[in-house]
Amino acid sequence: MSSRNNPNRIKSHRSYTVIEVSELLGVHPKTVRNWIRAGLPIADEKRPLLIDGADLKIFLKLKRKTYMHKCEPHEMYCFKCKQPQLPDAESLRFIAKPAGMAVMTGYCCECGCLANKYVSWRDVDSISQKLGRKLPKAEKHLNL
Repeated sequence: MSSRNNPNRIKSHRSYTVIEVSELLGVHPKTVRNWIRAGLPIADEKRPLLIDGADLKIFLKLKRKTYMHKCEPHEMYCFKCKQPQLPDAESLRFIAKPAGMAVMTGYCCECGCLANKYVSWRDVDSISQKLGRKLPKAEKHLNL
């Protein structure tokens, strides 16, 4: 589902036609009709079909949840395998980002596809230990 299907654009206390929904969300009218066939409730069978804003919001939120996958902290979602996978411990890298975040980069153990995931910098040690990999220790700097 693309980012243009934002449920926050829809007003709960308003009814919409198929054309209005398609213009509001930036999708084709056939897409809205497919949503109706897939279970989006309509007010009645008369033309033009009216869709309640509250029902549309709920439908889009539930549709978005079906695409989300929950990964464990030491797993990454592989787009080729289409499921959470463990990364290869040898290819695992952590790149520091601002605000206490890090990018975990590695290759999938099953297919070898590259995967990325944002993690908290506090969790880097526990993730490394779960995957059986030791982080390199920082070298001591000389004080001049």
